[in-house]
Amino acid sequence: MKKIIYSISLLFFLTACNSDLLDLQSLTEPTDATFFSNQEELDLALNGVYNSLIWRTDYALPAHIGMDNGATDIGLVRGNFTGFDELGAGSHSANSGGFLNNYSHLYRGVARANNLISNLDRASASVAAEQLMRIKAEAMVLRAFFYSNLVFLFGDVPYTEEVVTNPSDGLLPRVNKEEVINNILSDLQEAAQILPKTALEKNRIFQDVALILHSRVALFAGRYREAAESSRAVIDGGNLFLHPNYEELFTPGGEGSREAILTMPFKDGFGTLPQFSVAQGSRNYGSFSVVVPTQSMIDSYEAIDGLPIDQSTVYNPTRPFDNRDPRLKASIVTPQSIWGGIIFESHLDSLEVRNADGTLRGRNNDSRRVIWPAAFCGYLWKKYTNVESQLLNRGWSETDFILVRYTEALLNYAEAKIELDEIDPSVHDALNRVRARAYGVSVDDVANYPAVTSLDKSFLRTLIKRERKVEFANEGFRLYDIRRWQIAHKVMPVKLYGRILDEKNARFIPSIDADGFVSYAGIESQYDLNTDQRFPNAVRVFTNPRDYLLPIPQAEIDTYKANGVVLPQNPGGY
Repeated sequence: MKKIIYSISLLFFLTACNSDLLDLQSLTEPTDATFFSNQEELDLALNGVYNSLIWRTDYALPAHIGMDNGATDIGLVRGNFTGFDELGAGSHSANSGGFLNNYSHLYRGVARANNLISNLDRASASVAAEQLMRIKAEAMVLRAFFYSNLVFLFGDVPYTEEVVTNPSDGLLPRVNKEEVINNILSDLQEAAQILPKTALEKNRIFQDVALILHSRVALFAGRYREAAESSRAVIDGGNLFLHPNYEELFTPGGEGSREAILTMPFKDGFGTLPQFSVAQGSRNYGSFSVVVPTQSMIDSYEAIDGLPIDQSTVYNPTRPFDNRDPRLKASIVTPQSIWGGIIFESHLDSLEVRNADGTLRGRNNDSRRVIWPAAFCGYLWKKYTNVESQLLNRGWSETDFILVRYTEALLNYAEAKIELDEIDPSVHDALNRVRARAYGVSVDDVANYPAVTSLDKSFLRTLIKRERKVEFANEGFRLYDIRRWQIAHKVMPVKLYGRILDEKNARFIPSIDADGFVSYAGIESQYDLNTDQRFPNAVRVFTNPRDYLLPIPQAEIDTYKANGVVLPQNPGGY
């Protein structure tokens, strides 16, 4: 087997699900006096905790893809395909929105971790103390991951480190998010001191995973000193490396790299496989292309001179994909590019599709005129769309989804140091490693990529926002970033647009501000967007300050109420 798979079939006793009381009771069955008594049973239980990393939407896509596409400004979804669509449309409530299922899923992961941590001492007679500590540390990191997502999404949340055996004990109060974050960071620090410096098995948590998650949580909480220190420890440790090919990293060819250190692993025959290809791929290969990037995402990629397109002298709106950051074409299938053996074209007048050699293939199902709205924004996500799955015309994919990668340590470190006003060569080095990799060159080859040298804090703040937006596109960071930066109320309530239809006569370039907000105000007033230059596909709605947090599921509030306990809802009139 190419990796460890967290198989539900092997964990039959860990799949029981009680929808009440945060699912904190759902894993109490294996706490009888005989379980957790040996290494095999501990490994089985630990695999059960890892299994909760497979965090999917209703349509078997990782929830992180739904976050980027259904709930932010960089992606679109046709129909309720990810569960986060209603959030982006502002039509969500405490009773609706597939994202609400993530609340109970994350708590199931917490329950599994608590169950293992609380009972692993039962194996002390047969398992070495060092091994018990390692297992505990892995479970602590996983629990921290689950709790961090709960805090990022919902704010104050119920918190416990105990196994719930009595239903009334499951009626936990919401705990201030700062206290929860304190606990998360403490657990990650403790675990980092115990875990091995390198992975003992593929896709198992080791020290750098704990440290990067620590830097993530600290950064998102505005604790920049802690974020800088933990990310710097990873960089100085020298165990991790950037994968040399950015595009390959998100394909089966990138699995096992020294960059992607924690993933949702997928393998045919082990549980439900994700629908990356059917959701994001070309209709010419039988996919739906219902999860796509927006024009504002495309316009966020720099020109090769390192400047945004509204400042660059090498950007030409009549050839919008030339002279651009290579991550644009590595992440997104653009018109007239070759992908999967065909020339992709989404223009409404393109009625036939051609093979890469120019020969006719047949009807173009990616054209808006042929089947509306096939590639309805004009682009496809290349990132995580498995070409092999497309060619075989199958809906599922074995491509692993990356949850933690080395790049995050570099960008977390740079941002934290910028916010601390400690801008020095180490900040430039961290940023330039990421940027150089995008161009496929070494960090010292400054003639062949736009290296960063500025010491200006304002400039670097703008740069880090742009860098995270393009580096982590379609990986689930955007929803969290625009909220922690407090820019969601600016970038969200806008029309989202698709491709330029008449590139040959395009003259206007959108304006991009210091927060990376792409504005089409100057273009909207001069074109009939439905028939000429660009066409709108959706309108994002964001109610400020309500939508900086998700609502607690009403089912949870009702369960508490039925037992005479009040669980407060987030503000906003849900």
